[in-house]
Amino acid sequence: MKQTILILHLLILTILIQPIQSTLSHTSLLEQICRQSPHYHLCTMTLRSSINHRSKQDIVGFGRLALRIVNANASITLDHIKKGYIKTTCPMEKEALKDCLASYNMIVNVHLHEALNALNKRDYKIVKQRAYVAGIQAETCDNKFKNSTRKPLRDTNRYVQNLCAIIMSIVNKLISTNQPTSSY
Repeated sequence: MKQTILILHLLILTILIQPIQSTLSHTSLLEQICRQSPHYHLCTMTLRSSINHRSKQDIVGFGRLALRIVNANASITLDHIKKGYIKTTCPMEKEALKDCLASYNMIVNVHLHEALNALNKRDYKIVKQRAYVAGIQAETCDNKFKNSTRKPLRDTNRYVQNLCAIIMSIVNKLISTNQPTSSY
């Protein structure tokens, strides 16, 4: 009986070892990436889902995933801004939302779109530049409510800013690993 249980345990361990080893190698890459980002916990929470859904993951894949996540969030924020703009009757809030609408249209339809295209072309400097500008535009939107008692977009603006900072740190890793070595 003890032998049967031992064999069953060994069989289960044998079946589980391969996926665990695969996950550990992805986890270590994820750890490397997120340790170098300015928002470690957000980075790991955001990118961890990709470990279980991909058989092989690399730094570019994590960058692509982060760009898609920030784009999805920024698109939802854009829809939220449109609805808020229609509903509000406060002139100051309406003006701030109008400016945010312009910022988020640029974030979604220009900057993040161009960043993803540049990532696919391995033009990492453009990716970094576009992520930086998208983060700045989210900050600009947030600043439009500086004198307001209501700050309806504070959390989403910060989330977009922080994800853009994570993308820039991922791209910095890509740039540093793809630098040609000079020989003297």
